[in-house]
Amino acid sequence: MRILFILFFILNIQLIANCNTDITGYWLSPKDEVTGRTSIVEIIKKDGKYFGYKVVYLDSLLSELDIHNEQYSLRDREVLGSVFIYNLEKNTKNSYIKGRYYDFDIGKTFHLRVRLECEKLVFIISIDNAGMLSKKKIYQYLSPNDVKFYIKNKPEIDFSGIEQ
Repeated sequence: MRILFILFFILNIQLIANCNTDITGYWLSPKDEVTGRTSIVEIIKKDGKYFGYKVVYLDSLLSELDIHNEQYSLRDREVLGSVFIYNLEKNTKNSYIKGRYYDFDIGKTFHLRVRLECEKLVFIISIDNAGMLSKKKIYQYLSPNDVKFYIKNKPEIDFSGIEQ
């Protein structure tokens, strides 16, 4: 019985050691409800805040244009490379707050909170700042080795259109 407890303890420590402690890196998006496409998103840290943009679609088809943007001058920009997750601030070890999430399908920006759960990012996207009227999206972590096949050339990061 004691040996089983020790093995269980060692396995739990190893699982915890393999968990992500930061949200920077590559993440697999859930399937888009409108387009049906799945993308690889890169989250970067800049000036103490976190930003995310779509790097590539898994179907390897061309990027779409941001045709629903309320700013007419941005409607001809490509979705790939355009920052749509921005101004996230680390709150606690696994929690990020005060972010914004731009939805390319409808051209609207929402409040965003993110919770890191080991190999998953739980996005809480809401109309209100409190998160009462919200929906969740779960992104799955991808190691740099996992994305090598898909990412041949990363797009330029386009910060136009975001509030800072």
